Amino acid sequence: MEFELKKNRTPIGKVTESERDEIKNLFERKNGLTELFKIVTIDNNTLYDKVVQDMGTTATKFQAWWDNKSKQYNWASKEGYSWEIDFETSEIFLSKN
Repeated sequence: MEFELKKNRTPIGKVTESERDEIKNLFERKNGLTELFKIVTIDNNTLYDKVVQDMGTTATKFQAWWDNKSKQYNWASKEGYSWEIDFETSEIFLSKN
């Protein structure tokens, strides 16, 4: 798919509200787990292991969402760019890393 990149962020699609909510929940969970990593020490093995496991599961689901939606909607991609979502409008952008 040919497209012209505009500055550092090019709109390439839109998702439904339920799709937006799905990735937003994963995004917020991933951010929460990242913050939890900052306060959990490896000394607390049980909690640390749970956070590591949950982060792995969440990161896998997060990436799978992007992979599935990019195929479903045939989003453009380009090396050095990544997809991002505007949670207010549900628009998807291709943004320079």
